[in-house]
This record gives sequence, C-alpha cells and structure tokens, in this order.
Amino acid sequence: MKQVSWRIMKNEKGSVIIIVAAAMVLLLGIAALVVDVGVLFYNKVALSNAADAAALAGVQELPHDHTKARETAEAYAVSNGVETGQVLAEVLPDGRSIRVATSRVVPLGFARILGFYSTKVTADAKASVGSTKGLQGAAPFGVVEDDFVFGEIYTMKYSPRDSDETGSGNFGALALGARGADNYLNNIKNGYSGRLEVGDEIPTILETEPGNMAGPTRTGVDFRIAECDHEPKCTCDRFVKGCSRLLLVPIIDSLDVTGRNGVVLTGFAAFFVEEVAGVGNVCQVTGRFVRRAADGDLGNINDYGVVSYRLDS
Repeated sequence: MKQVSWRIMKNEKGSVIIIVAAAMVLLLGIAALVVDVGVLFYNKVALSNAADAAALAGVQELPHDHTKARETAEAYAVSNGVETGQVLAEVLPDGRSIRVATSRVVPLGFARILGFYSTKVTADAKASVGSTKGLQGAAPFGVVEDDFVFGEIYTMKYSPRDSDETGSGNFGALALGARGADNYLNNIKNGYSGRLEVGDEIPTILETEPGNMAGPTRTGVDFRIAECDHEPKCTCDRFVKGCSRLLLVPIIDSLDVTGRNGVVLTGFAAFFVEEVAGVGNVCQVTGRFVRRAADGDLGNINDYGVVSYRLDS
C-alpha cells in the first residue's frame, strides 16, 4: 500500500508541475496582452492626434495650393512625432479635402515571450474646407451679393447722398438681435453675439436698420480701427488672425426695401476696414474684400471667401 501511495503522490506532483507551467504561460500571455495592448493604444492615440492636427493644418491651404497643402500636412505630422517617411498626405479629387495617413512600428515587450516582437500601428484623418454656413460675430452691415474680387474696395455702409437707394431709408445697416442705435453700435464694436446661419434650402431673413446712423457708425468703426495695435500695422495683404479691422459681413440679396424690412442672407464675406469717411450726415464705410477662415459650420452655399474647416469622421 505504501508503494502504491508513493506512486500516486509522484503522479500528482507531476500533474501540479504541468498545471503550474500552463498557468504561468497563461499569466504571461495575459501580462503581454495588458502591457502591450496599453502600449499599442498609447501609440494609436498619439498617431491619431498627429494625423488630425496635420489634416487641419494642410486643409488651410486648400483649395488654392495642393502642393503646399500636402507639404504643410506632412511637416506638421513630423513635428508632432511621426517619423519622416511614415506620413502621407493626399489631396482628394474634390480639391477641398485632404487625407493624412500615419504609421509607426511599435516594439513589443512581454509579447516577445510568445514570439511577437513588433507590430505596425496606423491612423489616418481627413479634413475638408468649404464656405461658411453659419457663424457668430458678424458686423451689422449688409453688403449686396456681387462677383467680389479679392483686394478690391467695396462699400459696406452708404451715405444718403452716395447711395443708389436714396429714398428707401436703408443704407446698409442691419438690426442684428435687436433694434436701435445702441445695439447697432455694440454690434459694430464687438460683433453680433448671436448666430447667423444660411440654410441649404431656406435662407435666413434679416431686418434692416433704417436711417443714416452716422454717429454710431463712425464711433464703432473708429473703435475697430484703433483697436488694431499690431506692429507692423495690419494691411489687407498681411493681417493678424482676429484683427479688429477684419469684419465678417452678411451678404444679402438686395437693399431694395423701404423702411425697416427684411432682406435675405445669402452668405458671408470678410472685409478689411479701410476707413469711415465723411462728416456730419455723410458717413460711408469701405473695406477691401479678403479671404478669411472663420469658426463656423461648412455648408453648400455661395462662396464669398469666408471659409471654415472641419475634421471628417
């Protein structure tokens, strides 16, 4: 009986060793999974962030310069930790979108015990540019839609003696959010705090602010010009992003309305304020038509040079 018991104990010890060995392999596999998956996840997030930033940087050169868009995107990805040669930027056929693909070979740790030494992690991002559908901060001037030319001077607010609309009582001023001179002045100085939006099918109706509004116009525009304290001074060809002399202006269908009445918002344009001219009741605001990016939504609307960017999912 003792001999039989000893053999049983030896068999049990052998079974335990096998079980422990199997358990160790399993535990090492779990450790490899936990540790290495964490490493892979970290690298995936880093690549995704770099791709997103690169796509948003490159898309700002579209649709005008495809080569610069690609170069900018790839340089931005490299500056965010992606190795040269592991990033590829491509402008899509529509000319308004860019896709950035990034990759990285990640060495593994515990997984080497199981025979896995490295793996490739990839991430990509796509960004698009388009005309702005809706935004905040618009100036209370309504400019009639036209075939605008960049760099040319346009009138944003007319004087009665210079306006073709003499007799209608409207000279380009808009009542945004509320009526009256105080609200109009505040909107010139600070931009309208509410949101204006052009629907794809149903245009937004705005209300004109009738009257010459010479005093508030002159005060508000002079304030905007004085607020530009950048050195060197901003010009229409070279200006600081967010400069106070840059006005986001609603583009409207016409000023052929009498008194306080509705006009149709058809899009947005940006003008670099040149001056507010005249004395007394003579008050005309002019600005040069410029291209500008705005924090707004993309939409399938008229393109008047104000664009927005977005990351596409």
